Amino acid sequence: MFEKIIALIRTMRPMTWISVIITVFAGMMISLGNVPPAKDIISIAVLLPIFVLGYANSLNAYTDYKIDKITRPGRAIPQGIIERKTVLYFSVFIFLGALIVAFLVLNLFLSFFVVAGLLLATAYSASPVRIKVHGPAAPLSIATGYVFIPLVGASLIYAQIHWYVLLIALVLTAQTAGASISKDFIDLKGDAALNVSTVPLEMGLERARAIVVLGLATPLVLFPLLSFTVLPGAFLIYLVLIPWLFYITRLYTHEKTYEKAYIHSFFFCAISIFLSGIAYGGGF
Repeated sequence: MFEKIIALIRTMRPMTWISVIITVFAGMMISLGNVPPAKDIISIAVLLPIFVLGYANSLNAYTDYKIDKITRPGRAIPQGIIERKTVLYFSVFIFLGALIVAFLVLNLFLSFFVVAGLLLATAYSASPVRIKVHGPAAPLSIATGYVFIPLVGASLIYAQIHWYVLLIALVLTAQTAGASISKDFIDLKGDAALNVSTVPLEMGLERARAIVVLGLATPLVLFPLLSFTVLPGAFLIYLVLIPWLFYITRLYTHEKTYEKAYIHSFFFCAISIFLSGIAYGGGF
Protein backbone atom coordinates (compact mmCIF):
# COMPACT_ATOMS: atom_id res chain seq x y z
CA MET A 1 0.00 0.00 0.00
CA PHE A 2 2.76 2.43 0.95
CA GLU A 3 4.52 1.75 -2.36
CA LYS A 4 1.33 2.59 -4.27
CA ILE A 5 0.87 5.84 -2.34
CA ILE A 6 4.43 6.88 -3.17
CA ALA A 7 3.82 5.91 -6.79
CA LEU A 8 0.69 8.09 -6.96
CA ILE A 9 2.65 11.02 -5.55
CA ARG A 10 5.31 10.40 -8.19
CA THR A 11 2.69 10.70 -10.94
CA MET A 12 2.13 14.26 -9.67
CA ARG A 13 5.83 14.99 -10.44
CA PRO A 14 6.55 17.19 -7.39
CA MET A 15 9.64 18.77 -8.99
CA THR A 16 7.42 20.62 -11.47
CA TRP A 17 5.47 22.26 -8.63
CA ILE A 18 8.47 24.47 -7.90
CA SER A 19 8.12 26.47 -11.10
CA VAL A 20 4.45 27.40 -10.66
CA ILE A 21 4.85 28.02 -6.91
CA ILE A 22 7.61 30.50 -7.74
CA THR A 23 5.50 32.02 -10.54
CA VAL A 24 2.51 32.63 -8.28
CA PHE A 25 4.76 33.97 -5.54
CA ALA A 26 6.47 36.33 -8.02
CA GLY A 27 3.11 37.56 -9.30
CA MET A 28 1.99 38.28 -5.74
CA MET A 29 5.21 40.19 -5.05
CA ILE A 30 4.83 42.24 -8.23
CA SER A 31 1.24 43.05 -7.27
CA LEU A 32 1.96 43.89 -3.64
CA GLY A 33 5.43 45.37 -4.07
CA ASN A 34 6.52 43.36 -1.06
CA VAL A 35 6.54 39.85 0.39
CA PRO A 36 2.90 38.67 0.72
CA PRO A 37 1.40 37.48 4.03
CA ALA A 38 2.34 33.96 5.13
CA LYS A 39 -1.25 32.69 4.97
CA ASP A 40 -1.52 33.78 1.33
CA ILE A 41 1.82 32.18 0.48
CA ILE A 42 0.70 28.85 1.95
CA SER A 43 -2.85 28.75 0.57
CA ILE A 44 -2.39 30.48 -2.80
CA ALA A 45 1.28 30.23 -3.80
CA VAL A 46 1.87 26.70 -2.49
CA LEU A 47 -1.36 24.73 -2.07
CA LEU A 48 -3.09 25.74 -5.32
CA PRO A 49 -0.10 24.97 -7.62
CA ILE A 50 0.29 21.57 -5.95
CA PHE A 51 -3.31 20.68 -6.79
CA VAL A 52 -3.31 22.13 -10.31
CA LEU A 53 0.09 20.73 -11.33
CA GLY A 54 -0.64 17.47 -9.53
CA TYR A 55 -3.75 17.07 -11.64
CA ALA A 56 -1.99 18.03 -14.88
CA ASN A 57 0.87 15.60 -14.32
CA SER A 58 -1.25 12.69 -13.12
CA LEU A 59 -3.52 13.02 -16.13
CA ASN A 60 -0.45 13.17 -18.36
CA ALA A 61 0.91 10.01 -16.73
CA TYR A 62 -2.40 8.31 -17.57
CA THR A 63 -2.48 9.42 -21.22
CA ASP A 64 1.26 9.06 -21.95
CA TYR A 65 1.76 5.54 -20.64
CA LYS A 66 2.73 4.19 -24.10
CA ILE A 67 5.47 6.81 -24.52
CA ASP A 68 6.66 6.18 -20.96
CA LYS A 69 6.99 2.46 -21.70
CA ILE A 70 9.65 3.36 -24.26
CA THR A 71 11.42 6.39 -22.80
CA ARG A 72 10.66 6.20 -19.06
CA PRO A 73 10.02 2.55 -18.15
CA GLY A 74 10.89 3.26 -14.54
CA ARG A 75 7.70 5.25 -13.95
CA ALA A 76 4.87 3.81 -11.89
CA ILE A 77 2.45 2.74 -14.64
CA PRO A 78 5.03 1.06 -16.94
CA GLN A 79 6.46 -0.76 -13.93
CA GLY A 80 3.00 -2.06 -13.01
CA ILE A 81 3.12 -0.59 -9.50
CA ILE A 82 -0.26 1.07 -10.05
CA GLU A 83 -2.97 0.60 -12.65
CA ARG A 84 -3.83 3.27 -15.20
CA LYS A 85 -7.43 3.55 -13.99
CA THR A 86 -6.18 4.23 -10.45
CA VAL A 87 -4.15 7.17 -11.74
CA LEU A 88 -7.18 8.44 -13.65
CA TYR A 89 -9.39 8.32 -10.55
CA PHE A 90 -6.62 10.01 -8.57
CA SER A 91 -6.37 12.82 -11.14
CA VAL A 92 -10.13 13.42 -10.93
CA PHE A 93 -9.83 13.63 -7.14
CA ILE A 94 -7.04 16.22 -7.42
CA PHE A 95 -9.05 18.16 -10.03
CA LEU A 96 -11.96 18.47 -7.61
CA GLY A 97 -9.56 19.37 -4.80
CA ALA A 98 -8.12 22.21 -6.88
CA LEU A 99 -11.61 23.61 -7.49
CA ILE A 100 -12.53 23.41 -3.80
CA VAL A 101 -9.32 25.13 -2.67
CA ALA A 102 -9.68 27.82 -5.36
CA PHE A 103 -13.23 28.75 -4.36
CA LEU A 104 -12.29 28.71 -0.66
CA VAL A 105 -9.23 30.99 -0.85
CA LEU A 106 -9.94 33.16 -3.91
CA ASN A 107 -12.83 35.32 -5.05
CA LEU A 108 -14.98 34.17 -7.99
CA PHE A 109 -13.04 36.16 -10.61
CA LEU A 110 -9.61 34.89 -9.55
CA SER A 111 -10.95 31.34 -9.29
CA PHE A 112 -11.50 31.39 -13.03
CA PHE A 113 -7.73 31.59 -13.53
CA VAL A 114 -7.47 28.25 -11.71
CA VAL A 115 -10.30 26.84 -13.81
CA ALA A 116 -8.51 28.05 -16.96
CA GLY A 117 -5.34 26.29 -15.84
CA LEU A 118 -7.21 23.04 -15.19
CA LEU A 119 -8.98 23.17 -18.56
CA LEU A 120 -5.71 23.86 -20.37
CA ALA A 121 -4.05 20.93 -18.58
CA THR A 122 -6.92 18.69 -19.68
CA ALA A 123 -6.73 19.88 -23.28
CA TYR A 124 -2.97 19.34 -23.28
CA SER A 125 -3.13 15.63 -22.39
CA ALA A 126 -6.60 14.31 -23.17
CA SER A 127 -8.36 13.49 -26.42
CA PRO A 128 -9.89 14.75 -28.60
CA VAL A 129 -7.84 17.98 -28.31
CA ARG A 130 -4.56 16.53 -26.97
CA ILE A 131 -2.42 19.60 -27.63
CA LYS A 132 0.68 17.58 -26.73
CA VAL A 133 0.79 15.90 -30.15
CA HIS A 134 0.47 19.11 -32.18
CA GLY A 135 4.07 20.25 -32.52
CA PRO A 136 4.72 23.91 -31.57
CA ALA A 137 1.32 24.20 -29.88
CA ALA A 138 2.52 21.93 -27.05
CA PRO A 139 5.32 24.14 -25.61
CA LEU A 140 3.12 27.22 -25.99
CA SER A 141 0.39 25.46 -24.04
CA ILE A 142 2.82 24.46 -21.28
CA ALA A 143 4.23 27.98 -21.03
CA THR A 144 0.75 29.50 -20.87
CA GLY A 145 -0.27 27.15 -18.06
CA TYR A 146 3.00 27.38 -16.15
CA VAL A 147 3.65 31.11 -16.48
CA PHE A 148 1.12 33.39 -18.15
CA ILE A 149 -2.08 32.28 -16.38
CA PRO A 150 -0.59 31.97 -12.84
CA LEU A 151 1.57 35.12 -13.09
CA VAL A 152 -1.23 37.35 -14.37
CA GLY A 153 -3.76 35.80 -12.01
CA ALA A 154 -1.49 36.22 -8.98
CA SER A 155 -0.72 39.82 -9.91
CA LEU A 156 -4.44 40.62 -9.62
CA ILE A 157 -4.70 39.46 -6.01
CA TYR A 158 -3.66 42.78 -4.49
CA ALA A 159 -4.00 45.27 -7.36
CA GLN A 160 -5.46 45.88 -10.78
CA ILE A 161 -3.65 44.63 -13.86
CA HIS A 162 -0.87 46.85 -15.21
CA TRP A 163 0.60 46.79 -18.69
CA TYR A 164 4.07 46.01 -17.36
CA VAL A 165 2.76 42.83 -15.72
CA LEU A 166 1.52 41.64 -19.12
CA LEU A 167 4.89 42.54 -20.64
CA ILE A 168 6.79 40.58 -17.99
CA ALA A 169 4.39 37.66 -18.31
CA LEU A 170 4.75 37.52 -22.10
CA VAL A 171 8.56 37.60 -21.97
CA LEU A 172 8.72 34.87 -19.32
CA THR A 173 6.11 32.83 -21.20
CA ALA A 174 8.26 32.99 -24.33
CA GLN A 175 11.23 31.79 -22.28
CA THR A 176 9.30 28.86 -20.83
CA ALA A 177 7.87 27.92 -24.23
CA GLY A 178 11.42 27.58 -25.56
CA ALA A 179 12.58 25.65 -22.52
CA SER A 180 9.57 23.29 -22.70
CA ILE A 181 10.90 21.89 -25.97
CA SER A 182 13.81 20.45 -23.98
CA LYS A 183 11.54 17.65 -22.71
CA ASP A 184 10.99 16.53 -26.30
CA PHE A 185 14.69 15.73 -26.59
CA ILE A 186 14.31 13.16 -23.81
CA ASP A 187 11.19 11.60 -25.37
CA LEU A 188 12.54 11.46 -28.94
CA LYS A 189 12.41 7.68 -29.30
CA GLY A 190 8.95 7.29 -27.80
CA ASP A 191 7.49 10.21 -29.75
CA ALA A 192 8.96 8.93 -33.02
CA ALA A 193 7.70 5.39 -32.42
CA LEU A 194 4.16 6.63 -31.75
CA ASN A 195 4.16 9.33 -34.46
CA VAL A 196 3.82 12.17 -31.97
CA SER A 197 4.51 15.54 -33.58
CA THR A 198 7.11 17.54 -31.64
CA VAL A 199 9.40 20.44 -32.51
CA PRO A 200 12.63 18.35 -32.67
CA LEU A 201 10.95 15.76 -34.92
CA GLU A 202 9.36 18.36 -37.18
CA MET A 203 12.18 20.90 -37.42
CA GLY A 204 15.24 18.81 -36.64
CA LEU A 205 17.51 18.76 -33.61
CA GLU A 206 19.66 21.73 -34.58
CA ARG A 207 16.73 24.10 -35.05
CA ALA A 208 15.05 22.78 -31.92
CA ARG A 209 18.21 23.44 -29.88
CA ALA A 210 18.38 26.97 -31.27
CA ILE A 211 14.76 27.62 -30.28
CA VAL A 212 15.39 26.36 -26.75
CA VAL A 213 18.45 28.57 -26.30
CA LEU A 214 16.72 31.62 -27.82
CA GLY A 215 13.78 31.07 -25.48
CA LEU A 216 16.03 30.84 -22.44
CA ALA A 217 17.90 33.97 -23.52
CA THR A 218 14.79 36.12 -24.12
CA PRO A 219 14.52 37.75 -20.65
CA LEU A 220 18.31 37.97 -20.34
CA VAL A 221 18.29 40.28 -23.36
CA LEU A 222 14.96 42.10 -23.13
CA PHE A 223 14.75 42.80 -19.40
CA PRO A 224 18.17 44.51 -19.08
CA LEU A 225 17.36 46.62 -22.17
CA LEU A 226 13.93 47.54 -20.82
CA SER A 227 15.45 48.43 -17.44
CA PHE A 228 16.77 51.60 -19.07
CA THR A 229 13.27 52.67 -20.13
CA VAL A 230 10.11 51.10 -18.69
CA LEU A 231 11.20 48.55 -16.08
CA PRO A 232 13.07 49.07 -12.79
CA GLY A 233 16.86 49.12 -12.98
CA ALA A 234 16.89 45.99 -10.81
CA PHE A 235 16.15 43.96 -13.94
CA LEU A 236 19.84 44.33 -14.85
CA ILE A 237 20.35 41.44 -12.41
CA TYR A 238 19.36 39.10 -15.27
CA LEU A 239 22.84 39.55 -16.71
CA VAL A 240 24.24 37.29 -13.96
CA LEU A 241 22.43 34.34 -15.61
CA ILE A 242 24.49 34.55 -18.81
CA PRO A 243 27.24 32.07 -17.72
CA TRP A 244 24.56 29.55 -16.73
CA LEU A 245 22.95 29.92 -20.16
CA PHE A 246 26.25 29.10 -21.88
CA TYR A 247 26.57 25.98 -19.71
CA ILE A 248 23.05 24.84 -20.61
CA THR A 249 23.77 25.43 -24.30
CA ARG A 250 26.70 23.02 -24.07
CA LEU A 251 24.50 20.36 -22.44
CA TYR A 252 22.23 20.31 -25.49
CA THR A 253 25.07 19.29 -27.79
CA HIS A 254 25.24 15.71 -26.46
CA GLU A 255 22.47 13.14 -26.29
CA LYS A 256 23.78 11.77 -22.99
CA THR A 257 23.21 15.14 -21.30
CA TYR A 258 19.68 15.85 -22.60
CA GLU A 259 18.13 14.92 -19.25
CA LYS A 260 20.57 17.17 -17.40
CA ALA A 261 19.91 19.97 -19.89
CA TYR A 262 16.17 19.65 -19.29
CA ILE A 263 16.58 19.87 -15.51
CA HIS A 264 18.87 22.91 -15.80
CA SER A 265 16.46 24.60 -18.22
CA PHE A 266 13.59 24.00 -15.82
CA PHE A 267 15.39 25.60 -12.88
CA PHE A 268 16.80 28.35 -15.09
CA CYS A 269 13.24 29.44 -15.91
CA ALA A 270 12.20 29.17 -12.25
CA ILE A 271 15.04 31.44 -11.13
CA SER A 272 14.32 33.84 -13.99
CA ILE A 273 10.69 34.16 -12.88
CA PHE A 274 11.71 34.60 -9.25
CA LEU A 275 14.02 37.48 -10.16
CA SER A 276 11.07 39.40 -11.59
CA GLY A 277 9.26 39.13 -8.28
CA ILE A 278 12.39 40.24 -6.41
CA ALA A 279 12.85 43.22 -8.74
CA TYR A 280 9.36 44.51 -7.89
CA GLY A 281 9.30 43.27 -4.32
CA GLY A 282 11.98 45.59 -3.01
CA GLY A 283 14.68 42.92 -2.90
CA PHE A 284 17.34 45.15 -4.48
